[in-house]
Amino acid sequence: MNNQLYPWQHEQWDYFTRMISSDSLPHAILLSGPEGVGKHHFARSITAAILCLQQTESGAACGECKHCLLIEAKTYPDLVHVVPEEDKNTISIDAIRELISKLHLTRHFDSKKVALIEYADSMNTSAANALLKTLEEPPEETIIILVTGTPLKLPATIRSRCQFVPFHSPTQEKALAWLQSTSSDAVEWEPLLRIAQGAPLQAMQYHETELLDQRILIVQGFLEVLEANSDPVEIAARIELIPFLQCFQCIQAVIVDLLRIKGAENPITLENPDFYRSLLALAPRMQVPLLLEFWELVLERKRVFDNNLNRRLFTESLLIRTHKLAIKHSV
Repeated sequence: MNNQLYPWQHEQWDYFTRMISSDSLPHAILLSGPEGVGKHHFARSITAAILCLQQTESGAACGECKHCLLIEAKTYPDLVHVVPEEDKNTISIDAIRELISKLHLTRHFDSKKVALIEYADSMNTSAANALLKTLEEPPEETIIILVTGTPLKLPATIRSRCQFVPFHSPTQEKALAWLQSTSSDAVEWEPLLRIAQGAPLQAMQYHETELLDQRILIVQGFLEVLEANSDPVEIAARIELIPFLQCFQCIQAVIVDLLRIKGAENPITLENPDFYRSLLALAPRMQVPLLLEFWELVLERKRVFDNNLNRRLFTESLLIRTHKLAIKHSV
């Protein structure tokens, strides 16, 4: 059980451990922050601390008691853990109904019952409505923890019933110090951290996986579509195997960068600083109303996204419509 905190999370940790020691935890908690800052790891660590029989001096779970061993084995009976369905990227009403049913069962131990819902914004409307009733009338001795990177996707009625705990990206100095401490290799962390928008775990993931290469492929392809000098069907084939949600995020980041450059030629921050020259060259041809139209198009496609759809055709549809708009409106 790895309950080690990231250096930028001590303020939130102290807040929770004080409430645990005084038995004053709210019945519903919403942890929110950008991807790559460790809020999911924090949620699992604080869940273990709530249920542990003998916390350490810092308030962390001991990792050795009966409860900790059951949590590690994923067999702790009073802990309900919900994540999106792997093939659908959603949390269904059936999953929430099962959670509610388990929360209303008699406790096995003389401790809290905890429900941990990660990526809570993935709940469909029916699931969110079902959870709301439990948040309004929670079972006794129950803590419900929701984790999300996009809290505004949750209904306001759910947000209002939760204690909101924000997480932020650390300072660049703190993030770089931590990244450098994780590797004995001479890694150029600063550009990776910049591309990761200051999120240390995202920067590390870029270094360890193909995510950075995939991001470059998506951004290059979308810029070519906006320039209207490449076949959108060919671009769709290039990025076909990359997860849709990653494609959406990268495409939205390009649009945001172009809007920032339209507002100021040298914006303070960019989502894709390594593509600054390409973005700067393209920006004069992109009018703000057109960029906003692109944005609405991407949001509309994102709303109807479903893993059961044909990947190639779905991506082709988005890029072809973007290509047509670029040809029609660019100046």
